[in-house]
Amino acid sequence: MPAEGRGPRLLTLPAADRCLCWALRAANGRQLGVGVRAYRSEAELAEAVRELIIERAALRCTVGQSEGRLWVWTAYLPVRSTRRGAGEAVPVARSARGYLRRDQCQAGVEGFLAGLQWIGQELRRSGRDGHWPW
Repeated sequence: MPAEGRGPRLLTLPAADRCLCWALRAANGRQLGVGVRAYRSEAELAEAVRELIIERAALRCTVGQSEGRLWVWTAYLPVRSTRRGAGEAVPVARSARGYLRRDQCQAGVEGFLAGLQWIGQELRRSGRDGHWPW
């Protein structure tokens, strides 16, 4: 379900085993990024997306080459734990496709982050501040 106004949209998509996943699409329909995990319920998906939007400033994105020699990116959120050695950052999103050049991939990262920013601003403006569905 789209956020109000013309801009990026967060979509709920079916996944294997009756699970759900999400994708972020630009206003023109181009995929900006997809979630890494599948979720067993709408409530679980909603909480993960809510955290992603709220914590978007903490995202760390890496760019690298896939086995097929295409450039791809992955976005990570830091682990929320005070325990020493609790683990590394958790992947939450990735590029929806591979890119031929590194600079194109980096532009894809920037488009994804700008899309999340737009969604967050629209939710705040509409008074739904991070509440799914949109």
